[in-house]
Amino acid sequence: MRSDQDADELLSILYHSLRATRRRYVIESLESADRRSVTTRELARKIASLEMNVPEHQATGEPYRNAYNALSQTHLPTLSDAGIIIYDSERQIATPGINFDLAALLIDTNTPTVYVFSSIVEESDNSED
Repeated sequence: MRSDQDADELLSILYHSLRATRRRYVIESLESADRRSVTTRELARKIASLEMNVPEHQATGEPYRNAYNALSQTHLPTLSDAGIIIYDSERQIATPGINFDLAALLIDTNTPTVYVFSSIVEESDNSED
């Protein structure tokens, strides 16, 4: 019975970590990268380009800085705490962690669920303002 509780707890942690769109982008970026590690700068540029719907070389300025700060201060540490990535904050490098493949699988198989759940949570968070 203990292993069922552990599995449920792990899934809860993983789903919580996957709520934020930027965290899902990090996983998708690492999954499609040619190498095992990606810098925070590369991730921020990729995320800013996706959010702004522009080529990566045009993803600069405030949107890039916002993505970079959010990644280094919140999103990458959260993914690291969940074991999804290994985040070296000094070198600003992310590599896949022990739970990376499971998180990527959850995104692939539950994308509609993750996006719907995220929308509901974001709406409820915004309604408290």
